[in-house]
Amino acid sequence: MSTQSKNFLTPEEYLAIERQAEFRSEYHHGEMFAMAGGTEAHTMLVDNLIVVLTPRLRGGPCRAYSNNMRVQISAIRSYLYPDVVVACGERQFLDERRDTLLNPTLIIEPRLCTVPGGALPG
Repeated sequence: MSTQSKNFLTPEEYLAIERQAEFRSEYHHGEMFAMAGGTEAHTMLVDNLIVVLTPRLRGGPCRAYSNNMRVQISAIRSYLYPDVVVACGERQFLDERRDTLLNPTLIIEPRLCTVPGGALPG
C-alpha cells in the first residue's frame, strides 16, 4: 500500500504563490485549493447583493466587497474569497498591499437551490 505524504504550506508560502498566480486559490489548514467557476445564476445573485448593499452602506462605517477581496480567518487557519464581505469601522489588512482583509463583519456565501423550471424568479 502506497502512502503519499502531503506537503503543507505555511500561510506565508500560500500568499507568495497566490499573489503571483494566474488563477485564485483558497487556503485551508496548510492546503491550497483551486477555486471553481460560478454559474450564471450564482453570479447574478452575488452581483445583486453588492448592488443592494452598496447604496445602503454608503456614508456609513461599513463597506461591501465582492469576491475579489481575500479574507483571512485565523480561527480556522484559512484564506478565503467569500462571495460578499462587509467590513465595518476601521478596516484592517494583512499588509500594505491591502489585498487581505483581517476583520470582516459579515461574510455572505449564497447557496442556490433549484426551482421548478430551472430559472430564478425575476
